[in-house]
Amino acid sequence: MRRALAGVLLLLACACSRPFLARDGTLVFQEKGAHGASVLTANGLEFHDVTDIPRRVVVRDPYEPWRAPIGFLIPANGRFTKTSSPTLVATSGLAIVLRPSDTRVPSWGGEMLVRVDVLAPAAPGTARWGEDVAIVLDGRGEDTLALAAAALSRLGGRDRVVVTDAAGARVVVPPMPASNRSLILAAIDRRLATPPDARPDPARAVAKALAVISRGTLRRVLVLSEAGTDARDEAVKGLGEEMVPLSVVATNDRGGDLDTRRGYIDAFVPASGDAAFRDVVLGFEGTPAPSHVLEASGGDARWQLEGGDLALGDVRAGDERTEVVRVTIPAWTAGEAFTLHVAVRFDDVARKGERRTMNVDLPCTYDNDVERLAGSRHGDVIAYASALATLARLDATFLGGGRTPGDLRPIARMHAKSLGLLARDMHDSAAAAQAALLEALLDAGE
Repeated sequence: MRRALAGVLLLLACACSRPFLARDGTLVFQEKGAHGASVLTANGLEFHDVTDIPRRVVVRDPYEPWRAPIGFLIPANGRFTKTSSPTLVATSGLAIVLRPSDTRVPSWGGEMLVRVDVLAPAAPGTARWGEDVAIVLDGRGEDTLALAAAALSRLGGRDRVVVTDAAGARVVVPPMPASNRSLILAAIDRRLATPPDARPDPARAVAKALAVISRGTLRRVLVLSEAGTDARDEAVKGLGEEMVPLSVVATNDRGGDLDTRRGYIDAFVPASGDAAFRDVVLGFEGTPAPSHVLEASGGDARWQLEGGDLALGDVRAGDERTEVVRVTIPAWTAGEAFTLHVAVRFDDVARKGERRTMNVDLPCTYDNDVERLAGSRHGDVIAYASALATLARLDATFLGGGRTPGDLRPIARMHAKSLGLLARDMHDSAAAAQAALLEALLDAGE
């Protein structure tokens, strides 16, 4: 009897490839030679065969929360083979680069991620040179995140940012371009949610921040402290013999109201350039409709009847920022076209505030083959979004019910590693730099 049972188990092992253990304890065996894709669900990583076509989700109430018919699709081996091609819409002084996560979308409906890069090339004399700005978190004051956001809003594409925590003098964000504003803020937010694990040492945190940024650029240090200006003498010790501008701003009302303290930051951190475009809004609509903006890493996401908007506010000369948007895809017939229409609306300061609109389309094709869908996904967009999700931004893209952002770290690492391998194979230096940046951010966050 035992020999017979052993023979059956051996036969199963030979007939199947590596099993997947779902979070509910179910052991899923993928048949050898089966075609399909891995799906990140609330139960963990599961395998879906190409014949497993999800049912369409029919929403009859506009106030009903949107839900995915299937979990987040990734290639069965976890390895991306494609990167996105940028779609550019531009006018003098402003360029919007759109990178969708998919050119094939599920016929049963779902969503896509769109990476949005906003660039405002500066004419001579309209923007300052780049600087390295160190932000030191001293305590867990209630206004810390708002003040950090105020400082980052002053920076442009030429600037770099590093963030350290006085508790343990730990690097929260390694040096990275200030254009990654939402990544930086998400990392700060996550760190602030963690109770201090060591005694505060502002001097050591300042010294550590200066040690990881170049001496060949202009540098300044912003200390956000619960102790307010009382922390200045201790923080200045971290400068040693270096002559680096340093300012301490209180993260509570002991330094005045929030607007007053934002004014202190505006006075200390020079704006990247002159105001060039006001009230920049990206509108998303789909054909077939509707396509709604579910979530955005930054800016103000607004739900419209047939689409959605992402309001980015004002853009200065020399400004750069990167955001990721989640957009729903309605169900339709496999093989038919889906087009995501994007309208960029703004007030042009150079034209006396004239309201202008630029339009661009992102073409896609409906498909009902999960393997083909997973294999066509763009690794650069997915990796960037998963890093944001790890830091509790865009987490709804990857998380199922009852899971926490911490569960995503292995997924984010897998995506970053896959992007690095893809960059090596494609000889893509830009993707390699992004993969290295994401890996460094994930290392700093552990």
